[in-house]
Amino acid sequence: MEMASVVNGVRCAALSPRLLRAPHDLSAHTFSLSDIEAVSLTDDLSKVPASSGIYAIYDKAGDLQYIGLTRRLSSSLQNHVHDLPELCASTKFSIINAPEKAALLDAWKQWMEEHINVTGKVPPGNVQGVTTWTERKVKPSKQDVRLTPGPNTKLNIPLEELIDKVVKENKVVAFIKGTRTAPQCGFSHRVLTILNEHGIDYESVNVLDEEHNAGLREALKVYSQWPTIPQIYAYGEFVGGADILDELASNGKIKQ
Repeated sequence: MEMASVVNGVRCAALSPRLLRAPHDLSAHTFSLSDIEAVSLTDDLSKVPASSGIYAIYDKAGDLQYIGLTRRLSSSLQNHVHDLPELCASTKFSIINAPEKAALLDAWKQWMEEHINVTGKVPPGNVQGVTTWTERKVKPSKQDVRLTPGPNTKLNIPLEELIDKVVKENKVVAFIKGTRTAPQCGFSHRVLTILNEHGIDYESVNVLDEEHNAGLREALKVYSQWPTIPQIYAYGEFVGGADILDELASNGKIKQ
């Protein structure tokens, strides 16, 4: 007998398991939720790839809470752990090496139907109308750091020392062109997007703010011995610019 249900507005009919080719591999494997080994979400998530795919999240009791699909597995799982730590103990995921969203949706339907066929119910997070897993908790936006009170302020110490103070006193600092809510260059926008997607708590400093940060743009280049902006610092150390941060994100090496 065919079993069908509506999950998050999508009608799912019972589907037989299929054979899909593994990403970057010519060998085939059975596409089944039960065949995939769970990975702890309390450990280092650097092993989770920044690839598109589907995932299932389990609580400490081993009960399936949510099945999702994403263009970036590493970011989605990190966000869930950040927002819902009490419900995120382990995960099963499968990379879907296909550009079409239909491939992701089809794979998601298979896992959903497999779970429904076994348990007779939809995972709590996938019940229609539930937004716990699909809407991120919104934090009030921070103000950008200002190195001085305003124009015509006479500094008693070099600007490089003010930069060093900000870098050393904060966990993560992003020196960008523009503000955190309105970046004024593509690289700054990319840096902020990565930090926000990974749930990183960071401070931002606008190098174009000549009213409060006059001379910062050139002083920062002297301080870091790095010719371009944006610049990212973590735990008092220079990390790099947009390209380096993008590479770290792609390799799953950015931690909250």
